[in-house]
Amino acid sequence: MLMLACLLVACVFHQSSWCSTEAQSSYISPPVPERAHFAESFDSGPLDRRWVRSQAVREEDTVSLLYDGEWAIEEREAEMHPGNKALVMKSSGRHHAVAAYLHTPFHFRNSPLCLQYEVMFMEGVECSGAYIKLLSLSDQLRLSQFSDVTPYSVMFGPDMCGGNHKMHLIVTVTDPLTGQRQQRHAPQPDGDLKGYFTDRKSHLYTLRLFPDGKYEILIDLSLISEGILQTDMDHPTEFPQSQSIPNIKPPSQSEGLGLGSVEALGLELWSLRGQVMFDNILLCNDLELAQQWTQDTWEKRYMPSLLERLLLATAVRPWLWGVYVFTVGLPTILFISFMWPDKRFGPPDQDYYYKKSDELQPDDPQDSELPRSPQEYGSVRGAVARKRDSQRAQKKSDLELKAR
Repeated sequence: MLMLACLLVACVFHQSSWCSTEAQSSYISPPVPERAHFAESFDSGPLDRRWVRSQAVREEDTVSLLYDGEWAIEEREAEMHPGNKALVMKSSGRHHAVAAYLHTPFHFRNSPLCLQYEVMFMEGVECSGAYIKLLSLSDQLRLSQFSDVTPYSVMFGPDMCGGNHKMHLIVTVTDPLTGQRQQRHAPQPDGDLKGYFTDRKSHLYTLRLFPDGKYEILIDLSLISEGILQTDMDHPTEFPQSQSIPNIKPPSQSEGLGLGSVEALGLELWSLRGQVMFDNILLCNDLELAQQWTQDTWEKRYMPSLLERLLLATAVRPWLWGVYVFTVGLPTILFISFMWPDKRFGPPDQDYYYKKSDELQPDDPQDSELPRSPQEYGSVRGAVARKRDSQRAQKKSDLELKAR
């Protein structure tokens, strides 16, 4: 615990030097991991090189709407790393949809799924989603027709509207007996997520799904939510009939979660303000590979100090303040109490110059006549009264003698 306290203090002094070093570093585009199912840094090539803009028509309240929102690849603003580019959802008040096929399909079998990417709301946010959909493997999947009714296995990421700041995790499972597709929603994390939407900084969102059904949600490498798909998610609800696609490949016995397989990855979003940035998207089944990708991308530019990470964690879990006080404050107080060197009080040329450990010092002679207890106080008071009576009697005798 004492070591943790020392680390916290060290982080405060380390932060300024870390920032200056980071500002002077040059950006190097991360190498694409061959074993990843999907990896995109947006640093090379136009958007059309691998991404498909949707030409679908969205039906909403008997009105047909086009996915006509603009996408662009731009250098990140206010960056100290020239050449670092990202995907930006540009338009305000428009529907946006773009998707890309995976390098290889992802099958939910005996390995974990790790999906991570960066998001920055560059002009703040009033109402906007920034989640990613993992599109289900299907004979009928056409990325040019990607829309809100395209079947997906997983939807994950931040979403804000009407003052509600959310982290979505929605999985779509297929009942092996009936073939019906159902959605399950993870409960919202504890704590306030507002800061991640309003600080205009890039944040790293990570989802981990494990073969046993466990899930973990992290923001900036800090765990904010976890649970079990089969028991901790909301009761399933059936898909609308428009999303019932009969040719979706059913799960095998090894795919016991019923999530099927994933063939593509897409962003299907609406934003009131626009200017939402996405970067460094990764989908893989290897947590070590994901860690390396994080080190090559987000950590090089935004990795907070230990102190910052501890403070960020309290935004989601305020009770951590009590843990910090107990694990850091208490050892610090005990350390000062037992290890602080003895102090001497007063200048050395005075009588009261002594140490805490010295023997008791004699009282001042002038103070020795003062009473030290109630009994002594009573005795002194009686003596004073008797002296006063004696003086009065003497004075009376003198007056009587004078009268004669």
